[in-house]
Amino acid sequence: MKLGLIRYKYDLTGGAERVLGLLAQGMVARGHEVHVVASAWQGQPPDGVELHQVAPAKPAAWAVAAGRTAESLGLDAFLSLERVPGSPVFRAGDGVHAAWLKHRAPYEGLLKRLSFGLNPKHRAILDLERRTLAAPELRSVIAVSHMVAEELKRNYQVPDEKIRVVYSAVDEVGLAPAREPAFREQAREDLGLEPGQPALLFLGSGWERKGLEFALAALAQLPEAILLVAGRDRPKAWQAKAATLGVSGRVRFLGLQAKVAPLLASADVMVLPTIYDPCSVACLEALACGTPVVTTASAGAGELVEEGVSGVVVPAAGDVDSLSQACLQALALGKGFASPVSSQEAWLDQIMALIEAAAS
Repeated sequence: MKLGLIRYKYDLTGGAERVLGLLAQGMVARGHEVHVVASAWQGQPPDGVELHQVAPAKPAAWAVAAGRTAESLGLDAFLSLERVPGSPVFRAGDGVHAAWLKHRAPYEGLLKRLSFGLNPKHRAILDLERRTLAAPELRSVIAVSHMVAEELKRNYQVPDEKIRVVYSAVDEVGLAPAREPAFREQAREDLGLEPGQPALLFLGSGWERKGLEFALAALAQLPEAILLVAGRDRPKAWQAKAATLGVSGRVRFLGLQAKVAPLLASADVMVLPTIYDPCSVACLEALACGTPVVTTASAGAGELVEEGVSGVVVPAAGDVDSLSQACLQALALGKGFASPVSSQEAWLDQIMALIEAAAS
């Protein structure tokens, strides 16, 4: 079949972007002609993938341009990883914006909360989300967690028959070395970690939403641990926060990291005290590597955490005492449990079934 994928951009570090890469490669491997509509692709697209660039623009304008580009290609079907009205298959990998605003509200002041309804950016995204989910062309919505599925139903009355929960896949081959003791030992040595030193990993971009403030505060209650911070954001303000909390000597800001396996091998626990995350790919990668995860009830990935086996889920991001205790519990679990994450082939089977149904 001649298939399309839509994503605003692809880079090497974003979780949703890594999913886009796996989708494109998997479709090509199955013999399909694959076209990607995006504003940019960092590096070279995989062999067999044709890139169609749509110039960067505000969300609504870009969605219109991307949709028109996809329609002009004569595709049998396409899957959008962005809010694009007219998409036959929409993957809600960024969650539900209406739900994000509700999750965010308790952590903001009154004026900020009141601004949500007036901010042109939020209004535009909410309108785009509504039109994407109400479009008559929409055949299926892929929810990346049951949390997101419930949010789709609650906020936009998307019917059950249109929603399919499909957790994201991870790069099994690339992550496999992280389970090897020798690989872990070398990775820790490369980072200058002392033998036996407890290492927590905060992995992701957009540190305010993902709860770095709370991770730093919890670290202050864990005097023996070190926190590795990897991802894209502006580190200076966070370095200042670490200094204020008296933990700057135990926090390492590693910047963007193209390869996550060494980080997950080095870490004893992955900590993501997020205010809201539809289903963190970084958490799924940690589980696939056998690294315990500490996250919140506002994270879709928490649905795959087996309490006391593969990690701990805390009720709220801002409950620092519970978070520090959860980190201690997770550190005691050790590494190497069986992965609850589906294989790439099983994941791709589910996605392809929805695309094929949309093409029929």
